[in-house]
Amino acid sequence: MRLFRDVFHRLRLAGFLDPGQALEAAAALLADARPDQPQRLFAAGALLRQAVVFLPFDPALAAQARRIFPAAPPPPGFVRWLDGLRAPADPGPARSLAQALNAWQTGGRSAFLAETEALFTSPGGAAAAPLLAWGLRAAGKPEQAARALDHAPENFLARNLRARLALDEDHPEEAHAHLLASLELEPFQPSAIMQLAAPPPDPNLVETRRVHVCLYSWNKPEALARTLASLAATELGPARVTLLNNGSTSISPKELEALARRTAPNLRLEVLHLPVNVGAPPARNWLLGLPASREADCVAFLDDDVLLPRRWLAGLLSALEAEPRACAAGVKVLHPRSPLVIQYAWRFFSETGAGRIRFTPNAPTVLDLGQYDHLRPCLSVMGCCHLLHRERLERLGVPGFDPRFSPSQVDDIEHDLQIWKAGGMVVFDGRAAVVHLQDTGDPSRRTPLSLAQAQANHFKMEHKFDGGELADMRRDVERADSEAFRAALAAVSPFLPAPAREFWRTLSPFLP
Repeated sequence: MRLFRDVFHRLRLAGFLDPGQALEAAAALLADARPDQPQRLFAAGALLRQAVVFLPFDPALAAQARRIFPAAPPPPGFVRWLDGLRAPADPGPARSLAQALNAWQTGGRSAFLAETEALFTSPGGAAAAPLLAWGLRAAGKPEQAARALDHAPENFLARNLRARLALDEDHPEEAHAHLLASLELEPFQPSAIMQLAAPPPDPNLVETRRVHVCLYSWNKPEALARTLASLAATELGPARVTLLNNGSTSISPKELEALARRTAPNLRLEVLHLPVNVGAPPARNWLLGLPASREADCVAFLDDDVLLPRRWLAGLLSALEAEPRACAAGVKVLHPRSPLVIQYAWRFFSETGAGRIRFTPNAPTVLDLGQYDHLRPCLSVMGCCHLLHRERLERLGVPGFDPRFSPSQVDDIEHDLQIWKAGGMVVFDGRAAVVHLQDTGDPSRRTPLSLAQAQANHFKMEHKFDGGELADMRRDVERADSEAFRAALAAVSPFLPAPAREFWRTLSPFLP
């Protein structure tokens, strides 16, 4: 039971396990599996199937997946896909796939496109198209991605991408149908279950909720101009927008204000200037104390270096509406590199104790394959684009952002922890994705001083909470997350294809 739940937790955290992790987990599940543990056999079979889809040129892996068929019958669609595979006679396609994936992960756009084209034109290379077509979409080539799918054998990754492309074109019903077809091909996709269950974003909320959008900026005029232009192109309704110039020295207040108004002339914008840089936490508190914030239902905070999707605000408002306890909601964050990879999704506790906090990775998997495109309670979201429910925060007595974490490290994380401590909830909305123009993972940007500052702030955060408070928070987060998945599964089960419905009926008694 514990082993299965651990594997399920890892799958939910990462969306998909990479093939090596999937093989390791499948082997552990199959070791000493008994007839009264069908969930272990079903999960192991699914992980092997997924590994084959990610590595379609490995005949030994395909044979291994076939060996478990008698104990864990696969969906018929997977058998058809597997029967259609033809192992290439040479290692060229496997090598091209590895090189294309490496280029995708490291932002080598030209190399990725070249390797992908070479692979698709090689004998049997189309088997990798459902995976690499996601990279084509990330590289800004959705039409080419769709064409690649038209000539590829169908598997769950192909259906998931068709669903994502349909959502990109505002066709939610078509996306819903593709997700159901994906689950028929591969049921063990908790993310697809969550996507199907989530209510669609309500654009009317942008018009009916009072929102104050807040930005603060220090010495990044070029990035700020791109952010304001991006913000002005989104659906804001009557939202008020305030820009706080946090003591910039690279540009005068007069020049910064002129830049802002020239960049976004149609934005309902107020610009305030501070004579010195007070740091991010005091800047956020300053903005929260403004009349526009005190009169708002919700307050949004944006960094001065983000690019926003058109309906980001409707999505975050809908996320807060969907959860009565939700006090904060955040989005999926993408690297500025192209093809785009994920910089930040969510965080959970991986370890807690007296004076000790360790978090899960902010992006457990970096390739964007739609595995985060749903609503989910989580411990913390990234602060570069998040929405706060003002009335709920005040009712629960959640404190403001702690100025001891200036200039910027961990103040947003600590505030999310304070929300959970007070009895609130933080939710993640992966249906919207922002591009963060500053690559926070770039080692060249990390000076010894910045590293020391981050470590010091983490140490201070660890000692703000005692071990009992952290344990209570962890239980609350994990309980909320488990309840959200069980509710989603119950909501969509009547509509699932028969193979997926039987799969989840077998697993549901053993879920956390």
